[in-house]
Amino acid sequence: MKRNYRSTALLVIILLVGLVTGGVFGQALGKYLPILAYGKNIGLSATKLDMGFATFTFGFSINLNLAAVLGLILGIILYQRM
Repeated sequence: MKRNYRSTALLVIILLVGLVTGGVFGQALGKYLPILAYGKNIGLSATKLDMGFATFTFGFSINLNLAAVLGLILGIILYQRM
């Protein structure tokens, strides 16, 4: 019986690489295939917390386009085939 010892860190790395490369291709090819650049901005706008002696700024934003989602799906398929 074959056992698979795939780590969670490897999955996260593959998914991030898929998202980044897909996003880059979506931006680069957006002029020629506009559907690849279609996407949404998801996140939390910058929020400032001033405590008098320290100031913290929190914010998080992700710009997902169709090509990035396709890269994510390809990353999942690649991980399953390993």
